[in-house]
Amino acid sequence: MCGIAGIVLRPNASLHDLAERLEGMAQAMAHRGPDDQGIYMASEGRAGLANRRLAIRDLSPAGHMPMGNGSGSLQITYNGEIYNAQELRAELEKLNYQFCSNSDTEAILHGYAAWGAGVVHKLRGMFAFAILDRRVDSPEGRLFIARDRLGIKPLYYATTPGAFLFASELKALLASGMVGREINPAGLAGYLMLGSVPNPLTIYRDVQALEPGCTLVVEAGSAPTIRRYWSLPNGEAEQISTGEAVERVRALLEEAVRIRLVSDVPLGAFLSGGLDSSAVVALMRKATGGPIRTCSMAFEEAGYSEATYARAMAQAVGAEHYERVVTAEDVAGEMDRIMWAMDQPTIDGVNTYFVSQTAREAGLTVALSGLGGDELFGGYANTFRGVPQMLRALRITRAVPGGGALARSAIGLLPDKERWGRVGDALLRPPSLASAYMTRRGLFSPGEVKVLLAPDVWEEAARAFDPTMHIGQRAGGKGRPGSGDGVFAWVSRAELSTYTHHQLLRDTDVMSMAHSLEVRVPLLDHVLMEAVLRMPASVKVNGVGPKSLLLKAMGDGLPEVVRARRTKQGFTFPFDKWLRGPLQGYLDEGARKDSPMLRAEAVSRVQKAFRQRKVHWSRAWALAVLRAWGQGSGIRG
Repeated sequence: MCGIAGIVLRPNASLHDLAERLEGMAQAMAHRGPDDQGIYMASEGRAGLANRRLAIRDLSPAGHMPMGNGSGSLQITYNGEIYNAQELRAELEKLNYQFCSNSDTEAILHGYAAWGAGVVHKLRGMFAFAILDRRVDSPEGRLFIARDRLGIKPLYYATTPGAFLFASELKALLASGMVGREINPAGLAGYLMLGSVPNPLTIYRDVQALEPGCTLVVEAGSAPTIRRYWSLPNGEAEQISTGEAVERVRALLEEAVRIRLVSDVPLGAFLSGGLDSSAVVALMRKATGGPIRTCSMAFEEAGYSEATYARAMAQAVGAEHYERVVTAEDVAGEMDRIMWAMDQPTIDGVNTYFVSQTAREAGLTVALSGLGGDELFGGYANTFRGVPQMLRALRITRAVPGGGALARSAIGLLPDKERWGRVGDALLRPPSLASAYMTRRGLFSPGEVKVLLAPDVWEEAARAFDPTMHIGQRAGGKGRPGSGDGVFAWVSRAELSTYTHHQLLRDTDVMSMAHSLEVRVPLLDHVLMEAVLRMPASVKVNGVGPKSLLLKAMGDGLPEVVRARRTKQGFTFPFDKWLRGPLQGYLDEGARKDSPMLRAEAVSRVQKAFRQRKVHWSRAWALAVLRAWGQGSGIRG
């Protein structure tokens, strides 16, 4: 696991301190790679790569990056883990490629030499890498960048008049001194609507995120060329019985976990006590007879804690279990570093920050997570059942002459009308799955964001970002009830391509890497995911409670106390209580004065509505995060 960065100058541009700027970018990501740093400069001084390394496989100097091939014509900087590296190595050795290390980095490097851009199709794992190809007749060379299929590893880039820059984190691009900090109104609005900044936008106007499953090529001063090499399966469902589905999923789950246990450093797992993380830990025990270390969070507020289930699971597999009780005072004490780790605003991630800190204190360098199980197997009842229900309600209301206007008027008379703002907004648009999804899963509706933002900021944001279009394009398909491409599959794709990618995976990356910890997500193995997404909904919901297919695939591998749970409790902190008590000051400070981008009066109304229990805590927290993160960013005045 690493932090990567690079700069390629435009043909007519000159920069005498390119190496120093790369050094600054690398230093800004020291937390991502405390074990080693490397800088590569092309002989003409027209391009350079940087790397900060967290050594996981081949801890020797042979794994140093940037890494070159024998002739030096190819140089790679890489962040991630390739779980089929040994198979690729064997294939490449048959093609007479010589290996000088046991790292997966070299497998990618030689794979690119052998197969060019096609190497990405052969990689199984998580990755973001850049290869500077000096074989082309250009002083700058060709820069080839690739990001894994789900976007588990981040990659940001900026194009300036003089250079193309990329990095694993926004703070590294800013450290170059070549990228501005001007806030992107569309990114800001996207954050307020969805709880995280949606790709390819970022919170900064001059920076974009490379989308998952894409490659990017920069050559001879041309504009970046982006190509998609992978998309979520989107078509008619496979005909398969429940029994066959269970056996296939069981085998793929076992394989996905087993291949993620390769490591030359201490490895363990996050264990919340829920089905997903418990399944991962149970499969770890099945794959290895060695010691297992697990880490979990607990709270003084018993209603939020899953500690009992986590302890039971750890005991069932004989794990060495580390449990940390987190308080509001702990969060307040770490708030500055949490905001620094965020890289850009998000309403999530605090839980991952603390469990990652606990894992590192327990001596782990790698941890497996159950992230992705809810989105793949249908764990969110509010979404998987709620979205089609909302769509039906919107269609019925709109079908009645004047029904939409009447419903909006009725909402305005409700004592808790703030809770219904997203529904009122949805009634202004033609009913669709994307609109229903936004209504159930969104944070603030577009209409509410319009009130929160300054008029000129909103005007620009509205032109650049439409949340329902964003969701619909990524989920794809028709999602027709009763068809092979049904609503269940559509919602799953929407979850995986928006919430999972923009929020869960991004937050997991930055919060874990803030503690120099690598997190692996076996339930998002692309082979497993493709298989499950192609299965009909009937085999995924054919049982009692959510995620029945996952539960059946695990069989008797889980203790009864975990199997018997019928309610899902998210891995979240008691923010609802804390923001009314010890953390209340963050809300007050967030609404204290006006700014060029946010209206203080509108912010204050949201905070007041939260105190009156009229809106969910996440809305109040989203605005508090903007203030805490945004000091010096331009969001706060």
